[in-house]
Amino acid sequence: MEQREVEEQYVLRVKDPALADELRAALRQQEALHPATQSARLMFTDSERSGSFQWGGRSYPLTVLNLPSVVESYKTLDDINLVKTCDIGQVLIVGDEPGLAEQAASGEARDGVTPPMRNACERIFRKPIDVAAEVVQKVEFDLLTILAGGAPEGLKFVDTEEEWVVDPATGQGAWLPVKR
Repeated sequence: MEQREVEEQYVLRVKDPALADELRAALRQQEALHPATQSARLMFTDSERSGSFQWGGRSYPLTVLNLPSVVESYKTLDDINLVKTCDIGQVLIVGDEPGLAEQAASGEARDGVTPPMRNACERIFRKPIDVAAEVVQKVEFDLLTILAGGAPEGLKFVDTEEEWVVDPATGQGAWLPVKR
């Protein structure tokens, strides 16, 4: 059976500017077998949500978080035609930052990949409404009472039939109760 190569893509967010510059320089050299690129290692603990990123003999803390939305990635060979290659739903964060432990506990990143997705969860997704169970039960009972033709406790329905009547002398109209 023929084995096919599977392409894996990651969003790698590096918090240390010096490390980020080193990684950019190594990737720009366009040599896949360059010793610097071969020294990068991802090591995960049992939780699969945390681990370490090893680069150049140094080790940095690594956290895996879910992105607030899925990111599509594309590849081009001729700068004209794009081919979708992957949906990315997680980000690997290298380094420590304030609030990272809180995000790691929830498993979801606060920010997306681009600046408009900063604090997306707080801005877009509504927080759950905290309503007491007794209030929900009362509203449900009142709705069922109305659907059955009754009125909620303490209220009375008055059904009044009206019709639009135009006064022939003045040409003015008004709603008047129908007398039967």
